[in-house]
Amino acid sequence: MKKIATAAVLLAVFPAFALAASFGQTQNLIGIYGQVTGTPSTLTASDASHSASASGGNTSGGIGVFANGVNTQLWFVHLGFNYTDGAAISSSSTSVNGHSMQFNARIGKLFPVAPAFAVGPYLAYQYANFKMGVNGIGSASYNNNAMGGGLEVVTNTGGPFDVSAHIGYLAGVTASASADGYGAHNPPSSGVLQMGAKGVYSFTPQFSAFAGVAYDRYHASYNYAPDSINASATINEVRGMVGLAYNFD
Repeated sequence: MKKIATAAVLLAVFPAFALAASFGQTQNLIGIYGQVTGTPSTLTASDASHSASASGGNTSGGIGVFANGVNTQLWFVHLGFNYTDGAAISSSSTSVNGHSMQFNARIGKLFPVAPAFAVGPYLAYQYANFKMGVNGIGSASYNNNAMGGGLEVVTNTGGPFDVSAHIGYLAGVTASASADGYGAHNPPSSGVLQMGAKGVYSFTPQFSAFAGVAYDRYHASYNYAPDSINASATINEVRGMVGLAYNFD
């Protein structure tokens, strides 16, 4: 009778551990990818005697790396870095150059809601840097730190193809800005709306190909009464990516 009871307990517990380990195809990955980034954005600025505005964006190339991990209790972590070789704002009347880059970190907990589906909340941090140079005669940069959270969704189809997705919002915490080497007075930090999804196809037990899309939206406004300076910027960054990953599950 004792052996039967023990066997019954093992049969009840084993599926839970098997389920917990089964989401590693999208979570236990180290990947590198190429990306194409579009930035439909707007910028306005004015002082007591002048005003300027710009809209539109660039389509630029870039690269990125990431590492995902999940344990048997379905606690997961994501670390990612990407770089785009192109300014977020374009101009039809002058040459604009620059870059954008982001570091993202997420940590959370997944909860299985079906054998092939899990969902869970996460906490997140992002550091972002944007730089723009105008016609070789001036440059400006903006650095932003944001923290928040969101929701992660992953699948386990039992086959070679699975998907993961996330959506979240990060509140701006601190920021710094400069133009031609002069620092801005108390620049505002930007909140960040984030969405992303990727599909992973495992062509060997250790290696996968993946493709995905990510969207980050930034918005910040700035007012400095002593010099009558007002500025507002909205940056929409849409990234399409294709790459290869190593599965260490």
